[in-house]
Order: sequence, then structure tokens, then C-alpha cells
Amino acid sequence: MPSKYQEYRQMADTAERQLTSSYKSWTQFLRTAARLYKYPYNEQVMIHAQRPDATACAEYDFWNKKMGRFVRRGSTGIALIDTSGQKPQLRYVFDVADTGEREHSRPVHLWQFRAEHEDAIAATLERSYGVSGSNGIVEQMESAAAQLVKEYWVDNKRDILYNIDDSYLDGYDEFNAEVQFRNAAK
Repeated sequence: MPSKYQEYRQMADTAERQLTSSYKSWTQFLRTAARLYKYPYNEQVMIHAQRPDATACAEYDFWNKKMGRFVRRGSTGIALIDTSGQKPQLRYVFDVADTGEREHSRPVHLWQFRAEHEDAIAATLERSYGVSGSNGIVEQMESAAAQLVKEYWVDNKRDILYNIDDSYLDGYDEFNAEVQFRNAAK
């Protein structure tokens, strides 16, 4: 009988293969990853595999001690594989939806785009990426993202092309793999 670690290691391997198996799977993963941007890729994969709708995850003690919230009885933790020690082990996080407020709980602030910040965001995008906001913030964000994807492709093309077996990019030549890769980020 496999250990819990082995079960979750297998889950991670399966999830990685599945999320790169199709354009739809990959873009669904990217939606989860966008909400959980502070987590490294391997942990984003594990969270997506177990709770694709998760919005803000943290360990039990963080919710209890730092946020003054409680983790609801019966909530199932999201297992993450911790390889920071000598031996891999599991650690668990809980989504904000698994928590409840106490009288003196700190509010949970989930990032949201607010109209009153649009000018500051547009100025930062123009300064950081050289993309104009003259056609609106949405087009400006898309241009910045396209630029980042292009840079990422240039920097990581060899690794991506080496690892595309059994992914939705499998079977494409280099040019078309790049086109599909860029389209997936839109």
C-alpha cells in the first residue's frame, strides 16, 4: 500500500501531465495559478489538482494566529509536497473558503482591479513594459503579457521544446509550438 507521500507524488505527476495535455486544461490551470501567484509552480499544480477553485490558501496556523480566523471542522487540507528538508514530507494549506471569522478576525483582502487605480496601473505598465495605455487598460495588459510571454519563450525555448512530449504542443514544429504557446497565454 503506497504511503500518503507516494499517493500525492503520483497525484502531482498525473496533474502535470493532464494540465499540459490540452489547451483548455492549461488555461484552467493558469486561472488557478493567477489567484495563487505567491506559490511556486509545483504547489500551484497541487492546489489546482485538489481545489481548482481555491482563491487564497495558507497553513492552519496562519489562519488561526495571524488572521484570527478558524478552520472549519471537517475541512480537508490541500496537501503540498515539501522538499525543503532532508526527506520530502507533506504540509497542508486551507483555502479561505474553509475558514470562518471570529470576533476580532483580520479582514481577508483578495486582490481586485479597481477603477480608481486604473491610471496608476496604466502608468506602471507603460513605465515597466513600454506599452501605451491609449487603447485602454485591457489592451495595455494584453500587450504587456504578450511581451512577457515572448521574453519567456526566448529565454526558455530549449527547455520547452525538450519537454513537450505528451503535451498539447507535441507534434508541432518550433514555429507553430511558439505560436500555440503564445496563444495559450492570451
